[in-house]
Parts: sequence; structure tokens; C-alpha cells
Amino acid sequence: MNKAKVLFITPSSTRSGHGVSQALTDLGYEVSSASTPEETVLTAMELEPEVVIWHDSLNGESAWNRVKSILEARNPLISLANDFNPAALNDDAITGVSKETVDSVNVPLATMNALVEQLEHIGTSGNGNHQFYTKVGNKLRRIELDQIRYIQVEGKYSAIQLESRQYHVKASLKDLLVILGSDEFVRVSRNFVVNLKHIDHIDVYQSTVHVAGEDVPVSRTYKDNLMKNVRLL
Repeated sequence: MNKAKVLFITPSSTRSGHGVSQALTDLGYEVSSASTPEETVLTAMELEPEVVIWHDSLNGESAWNRVKSILEARNPLISLANDFNPAALNDDAITGVSKETVDSVNVPLATMNALVEQLEHIGTSGNGNHQFYTKVGNKLRRIELDQIRYIQVEGKYSAIQLESRQYHVKASLKDLLVILGSDEFVRVSRNFVVNLKHIDHIDVYQSTVHVAGEDVPVSRTYKDNLMKNVRLL
């Protein structure tokens, strides 16, 4: 069974961080930790964890708000409840996956058993950097990077266009390019990022790219950037 690479956020205000991190390490997980918003972002971008463990006590702290939105968009984020019990594991938590927790990534967990069960589920799902999660209602919807046609700025949100629907996320195009972490996504204007895999043609005269039935404008500023990323024979 695959072990998910874990980033564990352990601010000094929480008490159970070391015990949880050590228990996961003993179970064979590759655990990295961070204690400040800045360190968290840098560690997430550098190490590319498959799952982030977040303590519920951080919710509502303004310094962590933007960090959380970036982390949630990039990977599953497991929340630990304020009354989380880091006590020793039962054997059942290591050998099986509870049906009660596998679909509840966004529900704060209260025990080490539930945490390990959720991590084991993510490991068996083969989660990697080919997808990300976005919050829709009370659920985290998984989006495969290959499904994205283009991304467009709409006010304070970015609209992620798939074949048959859009998802709106509160993140800038600049942040999304970092979150997606793929060379397939190229910015072509102030308001658009396109997926190179879904470009049907580039109209050099009109300065547009045709993606998913739409003509997306290419600005002078980003034209050279686009052409550097396409293979021209």
C-alpha cells in the first residue's frame, strides 16, 4: 500500500504536533512540518506533498487564510479537530480503512485512528500532482489537470473551464499557475491561462488561440511566452 507524502502544519499554539508527526513517521510516512504561513507555502511548493494536515485552531486567523485556500486547491487537506486525541493507535487503524472516514476529507478528525484511516485511503487512491481539489458546497471535488481547457479571471474569482462545466475559485491566475505546477498551462493574457493540450489552433494574424470552441485572446505581452511553449516545425 502506498504511503502518502505528508505536510503537517504544527504552529507553536498547538500541543499535539510532535506526537502526531512521530506516530506517522513510525508508520512509514514521509512527514515534513511547517509552523508559519511563509514556511508552509515554501515547503508545499518545494516538497510537493500529497496531503496536508491542518489543525482546526488555525481557522479564522487572517495570516493563514490565503495559505489555506492555496493548499486546499492543490491537494487534499485533512483537518484535525480542536479536541484531537493523539493517543496510541489501535491495530484496526493500520490494517483497514473505515467507511466512515474515506469520503470525509473536509470533516475535522478527532482521533489518530481516523487520521491514519484517511491517509491510507488517500494512499490507495494514488493521489499525486495530476489533480487538485476544490470546495463545492460541503464536498471537495477532484479535478484532473488534463480536464482543464482554460482558466479565466472573473472579478475576484478565477473560472476553471472543463469540457462541460466551470468551477470558480478565489485565487489569482498567478497563484493558480503555482498551484497547478504544470508546464502545460501557459498564460496568454492578463485574464487567461490556457492548457496547451487543448489548443486546436493558433491564429497568428488575429492573435487568438482556439480552445474548446472558444477564441481566447493573446496579448502582446504574453505572445512570446506562448510561442516559447509550443513546438513549431
